[in-house]
Formats: sequence, C-alpha cells, structure tokens
Amino acid sequence: MERSVLVKGAFPGPKTQKILQELKKYESRGEIYFNNYEIPPVISEAKGVYVKDVDGNVYLDLTSGFAALNVGHCHPKLIEAAINQMKKVHHTAMLPVEDRAKLVEKLSQIAPGSLKGNCKVQLDVSGTNAIEIAIKLAKLYTKRPIIISFYGAYHGRSFGTLAVTSDAFWRAGVYPIMPGGVQVPYPYCYRCYFGLEYPNCELRCLKFLERILTDPKCGLRNEKRDANLVAAILMEPSQGASGYVIPPDEFWPGIRELCDKYDILLIDDEIQMGWGRSGKMFAIENWGVTPDIMVVGKSMSGGVIPVAATIARTEIMDVFQPNHQSVTFGGTPVACAVSSTMIDLLEEEKLADRAEKLGKYFLEELKNLQTYHPLIGHVEGKGLMIGMEFVRDRKTKEPASNETKMIIREAIKRGLILTISGYYGNRINIVAPLIIEKDEIDKAIEILDETINVVEKKIFKGG
Repeated sequence: MERSVLVKGAFPGPKTQKILQELKKYESRGEIYFNNYEIPPVISEAKGVYVKDVDGNVYLDLTSGFAALNVGHCHPKLIEAAINQMKKVHHTAMLPVEDRAKLVEKLSQIAPGSLKGNCKVQLDVSGTNAIEIAIKLAKLYTKRPIIISFYGAYHGRSFGTLAVTSDAFWRAGVYPIMPGGVQVPYPYCYRCYFGLEYPNCELRCLKFLERILTDPKCGLRNEKRDANLVAAILMEPSQGASGYVIPPDEFWPGIRELCDKYDILLIDDEIQMGWGRSGKMFAIENWGVTPDIMVVGKSMSGGVIPVAATIARTEIMDVFQPNHQSVTFGGTPVACAVSSTMIDLLEEEKLADRAEKLGKYFLEELKNLQTYHPLIGHVEGKGLMIGMEFVRDRKTKEPASNETKMIIREAIKRGLILTISGYYGNRINIVAPLIIEKDEIDKAIEILDETINVVEKKIFKGG
C-alpha cells in the first residue's frame, strides 16, 4: 500500500457513496461511524498504520480501531498465528487446547505488581463481558452490593455495565439497570468538579471519596456498626471515551491506600489503555499500583479476533465454582493462539518503550500546535494515549463541540482518521498504533495543522 499518497481523488468517491447508501438503508443507526464522520470512507484494505478505501484513497489511521490495533492493521505474525490455528482446530467450547494453557500462564506472568504469578484468568469475548465478570467476582468475594466508579467513566453499554458507565444518553429509556452503582468525581484537572487548580487543590476529589466512605450518613459504610456495603472501586487509569484524561501522579496510589484502609477491592479497567499504549505493558504500572482485579481486551489479540480476560488474585477468582461463569466463544483456540503471539510481539519488539518515546515526541508537537491555534485548549497524554481538548475561549473553556466534529470531518478529507471523545464531545483521542514512525507523526501534525486552520478561519473569521 502506498504510504506517500493519501487522499488522491474526490472524497467521497462513487463506490464509497454507493455502499454508504446501502448501509443507511439496512443497518441499525445505532452504529457510530455516520455520527462521527457524516461521510466515512468504506475500507477495502489495511496495512500497518494505513487504510485504503474502495475508491483507492489512502488514510493515516490514528484510531487504531478504538485501541484494538496496537500493532497496526494486519500484522503478518498475528495473521499467520490465526491461520495456522484455524487449520488445526478453531472451536471446541468445552474442550481446551494447548494454546489456552499457554495464554493464561502468560497473562499470569505479565500481570502487574503482586498479581504476577498470584492470579487466575477468566477468558471471554468482549471487554464489556469481562467488566461484568469483574463486578460479579467482587460482589461474590466480598458479599457486598456497591461498586464505586467515576464520572466520565466508560465500562460498556450492557445493562450491567451501564450502572458503572457515566452518560445520561446511554442510560435514558433503559431503566431499570443494575442497582448498586455509585459514581464520584474523576480528577479531571482541566475542568475540576470542585473549581480548584492542581496542585493547590490538595486532591479534593480523593478527600471527597474518603469523606463518603467514612460518613455513615452517605450510605456506603458505618464503621461503628461494622457495616461496609462497598465491594470495589472500578477505575480506568486514564479515561478513554472521555478523552484520555490523565490523573495527577498521587491519585491512583491514594485510591489504593483508601481501598486497603477501608477493605475495598480495586478493579482496573485496562481494556483501552493496556498492551503497551501508555509506555508500560499495563497503564496502572505508570503509578506503581497493583489492582486486585484487572480487565483486558481490545488489543489483546491485536484486533484480529474478539477476546478479553478478567485477571484476579487467586483467592478472588476461586470464588467461581465449576460452570459458574462460561461463554461459548470465550478463549477460542484461535483467540488464544493470536493473543499469545501478540504478547510475544509486545515483549520482543519492546513496543511499550517505543510508545513512551514516540508518545513524548507526539505530545511535544501537539503542544507546539497549541501555541498558535486558539481552538486547542489543552493537550495531555502518557505514551501513545494522547488527548486534545478544543475550546471556543481559553479563559472560559467553553467547549468547542461542533468545531471538534468539523475537525475530524475535515481531517478525513485530507487523509487523516481521528476519533472524537470528551465529556462534551470536544476532545480528540490520538490513538496511534505503537508501530507508527516519526515521519508519520510529522505527517499527522501537518494535516492537523492544516485542518485546524481551515476550521478556525470559519469560526473566528467568519470564513
């Protein structure tokens, strides 16, 4: 695939338009691509960090399939692993294969901190399912009903995970959802819930959480009466769907201390942030924190086949009895073979280290753009998980939601695929594959610069 040529013809091309008409006619409008891009390209081929549409236009993909493609599109080693396994056996359901044993052992050995070698694994097909398993485990183990999560959290859209996912739109009209979900402010320092500024805030969000865990009238705990209703705190090391919001360095160690102090489990959702993206194998390792339960998915198989896993301390996972938790396609032979190969790739090619190095460069270049683009209000990131927030006014921080949508739609015409995010739909997640090259980052910056210029002229100069 030509990497030097991006969009070379009219966008959208005639083949794209025809296929999009069929999709609009026959597919549920619950899918996201029409809302994000209005006119998305229809992809016919993909390789590395590039995709090609049915009309021959080539695009630089900075979405990584919503973080499922950490080693890029169609990595030959992953495809080879899938094909080799499919030739032998591709599905058994109740009967294990050797690659399943290899995978669960590898997952146990790469788990963070004290989980390493002291955990067991439950395989499944999706991150949403794996989150539900983590919640089930926490409740079974502690015999308590409440899961605390955070404003801005995204953990899935099933009935169970909607209780811990923070968005009124997704919850509207589908009540009753699972009871026992309690949400608290996330350390979104650019827009602090308490109107404070870090570091002078003294981590008010952490103190608020401790207050509701110690005040018996908040309904979570009553230490004098030996009542504790909280099973676990469920967290994302960096909020994914809300725009790669990075907490202060002290926050997650502080949460771990609260969990230990008040006898609460810590569940770490690594579905989007794991597999080297943050500069570590798992993002929580950036803060030196060990969770009690960890959930992984998305890029676990490099996007080749659906697979996810819940990893928990041995004594926690052992609350499951035989046949307590199972799913037909959980840990298929192909998924296990490809996931094992994915782990080998990450380790052998030191892709986490690469993400840390290139992520710093990408972040610096984006902050440079910020100096002369007033629409860019804030940029933050860790490794190759980078968030850009767009505002109409830097002083008031008025969200530039419509302008953000304009940016991703203009960028795609120029050969750059981005994804929208944020509390107000005014953030763009930079989710580059970990194999991206420095010159490809430069190309992305060049297109972003040009695109934001076009949008700012329309907004600020009435063009």
